[in-house]
Order: sequence, then structure tokens, then C-alpha cells
Amino acid sequence: MQIIGLRELQLAIKRNPQKVLDEGRLFLTRGLAAYKRGIIREPWKMGGAGGGSPVRSGHLRDTHMTQINGLEGVIGPDTHAAPYAKFVHHGTKRMPGRPWLEFVKATKEREIESLYLGMLKNIVADLAR
Repeated sequence: MQIIGLRELQLAIKRNPQKVLDEGRLFLTRGLAAYKRGIIREPWKMGGAGGGSPVRSGHLRDTHMTQINGLEGVIGPDTHAAPYAKFVHHGTKRMPGRPWLEFVKATKEREIESLYLGMLKNIVADLAR
């Protein structure tokens, strides 16, 4: 088996690793923004089967933070500002859980996949030069 163009690909990546980092960070920024829109704009309603962050006072919804470190992105509630978030998410013996993070992840899957494919397309287009 012979991979045609492997040497050229390796040289292209060496030539412009910053493009990979820039595109990766752009993807993470756009992806986290999509998740945050789902968390904020489509709240979980009492008795409902799904939605974004449950809203009673708005505090839990407003504590969500995003963080990008290198090529890793994280989104979730600030557990110091809203220590009750895990009980709302997972539930207690008196209250069923409202796993809004899983719901938003599932509903935004197509959008994230589209953003990912766009990132790969931009990287490949740059490498092809």
C-alpha cells in the first residue's frame, strides 16, 4: 500500500500549523456559541420532555460559562455560583432530573457536525496551496 501525497501533506502542515490552530479555535468558538444559544433560548419547561437550562429565576441559566484551552472547549454552569446545578440536572429523590446539557448536545449535533466539516474544508483548502 502506498499513500500518494503523504510527504506533501506533511510539508504543508509543517508550513502552516497556525492555520490548523486558528481554524480549530474558530470551530470551538462557533460550536460553543451554538450550544449556548440552545441553553439560553430554549428553556426546559416544567413537565416538559426537554429543552435548555431550566429557568425559574434565570440565575442557573446565566451562570453558564465557556472556556477554550488550546483545542479543547468546555461549556457548563459555574458550580460555585450555582452549586445546585447538579441536583437540577441529575434530579433528586423528590424531583426528576432535567438533563438540559445532554438535550442541547443532541439537538445541536447537526449544526456542530456542519461546523466541523467547514473547519476541515478550510484546513484542506489551505494545505492544498
